[in-house]
Amino acid sequence: MNYPYGGPPPGPQQPYGGPPSGPQPQQPFGPPSGPQPQQPYPPQQGYPQQYPPQPYGAPGAHPAGQLAEWGTRVLGYLIDGAIPGAVFFLLYMISGLVVGAVASGGDEDAAMTAFIIVGIVVGLLYLGLLVFTIWNTCYRRGTTGQTIGQKVAKIKTVGEATGQPIGFGNAFLRQICHVVDSAICGLPIGWLSPLWDEKKQTWADKIVKTVVVVVPEGQQAPQAPGYGQPPQPGYGLPQQW
Repeated sequence: MNYPYGGPPPGPQQPYGGPPSGPQPQQPFGPPSGPQPQQPYPPQQGYPQQYPPQPYGAPGAHPAGQLAEWGTRVLGYLIDGAIPGAVFFLLYMISGLVVGAVASGGDEDAAMTAFIIVGIVVGLLYLGLLVFTIWNTCYRRGTTGQTIGQKVAKIKTVGEATGQPIGFGNAFLRQICHVVDSAICGLPIGWLSPLWDEKKQTWADKIVKTVVVVVPEGQQAPQAPGYGQPPQPGYGLPQQW
């Protein structure tokens, strides 16, 4: 049959939704039949891996830091004692020389006056020594963790549980408890206990629950509050002027 335009008329259209006519494309290969191996569960996010804490028996191991050796602690004590001791000895010798020079002149009244003055000076020296000791061992250690000697030795005194400075009150109590360190027949057994103690503590440390740790290189203890420090930010929004 001849068609005027060279081709047969189009056939009827397929209804919507029906299957297409003609050969169908091959389906991709599906999963193999039979039981499938279980996929491993992905690791849960948000929970950091926990590491077992180091036991106290490990050398120098403590949550507050590396425990200070006994010799380093002794160095700090010697420096703390040498500073006021040297100043006191120097002024005491000067006072003694003044009294000796006045007494050698033969004037008893002048010698007595010089002796009284020297007595007052020595009393003031003792008072100054006491004030310095309280400031250094109680206030400075309580607020920064370090006395002057400890700062030179690069160690600090902190709370055993917190790892932070212990405050003025506990530092003062710790100084008083050092009496216990020499309580057995006057022997310094408590002072020597860091040589064999697991946490390198004196008996005073055990009473107040403190440890002495090494200050890592590049880290400095907090400064004692005073003049010259920047103001601390407060709470709330800044005021508008």
